[in-house]
Amino acid sequence: MKNEKLNKKRLLFEFISITFAVLFALFVNQWRENHNNDKLSQKAVLNIRQELEENKEDILLLLPQHTSALALIDSLIAVNESSGTPINESIPVELRIMSSSAWEISEITNALFYLDFDDVNSLAKVYDLQSYYESIVKHYILNSSITYQSKSDVKRLKNNKQFLETLIPIENDLEFFYGIMLTEVLTE
Repeated sequence: MKNEKLNKKRLLFEFISITFAVLFALFVNQWRENHNNDKLSQKAVLNIRQELEENKEDILLLLPQHTSALALIDSLIAVNESSGTPINESIPVELRIMSSSAWEISEITNALFYLDFDDVNSLAKVYDLQSYYESIVKHYILNSSITYQSKSDVKRLKNNKQFLETLIPIENDLEFFYGIMLTEVLTE
């Protein structure tokens, strides 16, 4: 009888010890996983912030160039229309593709799951606008290399004008939204 009580106490002690050890191991594992996910999300935020800063710098360089190119195109077209003078001038338009690799890596590594939903939603909208901008630039590049070989200079300038009139407002929006993301969403 005494032996049976001792076995029951021992079994109860072992059951409680094993249960505690398993629960403690699960707790430590969950803590380590949360810690790793937090580090991953912090790294993602840092990389996205750096990428948006670089993209904003690119936009700030492109905007004045595109605005002045548009003004020059307008004046050349006006001169051509008023006097019929042929246009023999080439206007360089610098184009850049904005980087989105930090965003894409954050998606692939699931780092975005550990960020605030509203912040991720705001960032996704900015990257969608950036993707739209890139699609316009790529479309222009593809079409300009094929189409402009046979067109007159005036038609080429009018196509460039239309392209810049489409591009400049998007660049203004991107610059604005990059600023919001950097000052309000991706704050340290």
